[in-house]
Amino acid sequence: MRTIPSLIAISCAAVLVFAGAAFTAGRLSAQPSAVANVDIRRLLDKIGQRAEMEIELTQMANRFEQELKSRRESLESRAKESDAITDQTERQTLRDGLALEQLQLTGWATMKQQEADREQALRWENLYRSIVAEAQKLADTEGYQYVVVFDGNAEFQRDRRSQISLGQQVVEQIARRRVLVASKSDDITEKLILRMNNVRATPPSTTSGTTPPAKP
Repeated sequence: MRTIPSLIAISCAAVLVFAGAAFTAGRLSAQPSAVANVDIRRLLDKIGQRAEMEIELTQMANRFEQELKSRRESLESRAKESDAITDQTERQTLRDGLALEQLQLTGWATMKQQEADREQALRWENLYRSIVAEAQKLADTEGYQYVVVFDGNAEFQRDRRSQISLGQQVVEQIARRRVLVASKSDDITEKLILRMNNVRATPPSTTSGTTPPAKP
């Protein structure tokens, strides 16, 4: 008759054998994840959405510069005209008013610059979301579980105007690198460029049966 310790030992051995078999089966059934890579610099250089964004931001900046220049020239012209006023009280009153307008113009310019900065940030965020959304669709189509940004071949940037030494600038950029080598066979950059440009070129489809908006 088997003793209780013997039965316990047999049971433990059976559990270990079963667990080992399950672990081995799990490892054999696990499939490696498919990974694609994207050259983000090449992507940004070739997608139409980025080009459109840059044009719109440049136009906004030009409109601001033109208005600022026009208002400054108006202030300068009126300041010169005040020199011809012989009445000192009237001239001083005019110059005080111009000084106040100059302060207001400075405040307006600062506010406009902040608005332009926020708008630029929002545009870049929207562009990034578009890239992620289209990369997800392309990954689903091609069967990739991950899409990584390949940054191993990016050129190093050096700014001599910065207070940080050139050597430290390069070291910091090296520390930010994440993917050193990526297979060209898994490079989907051109496919993603084509997909994003096609999306921008295709007009949005109208839903059938939708009531057209009422004319004002």
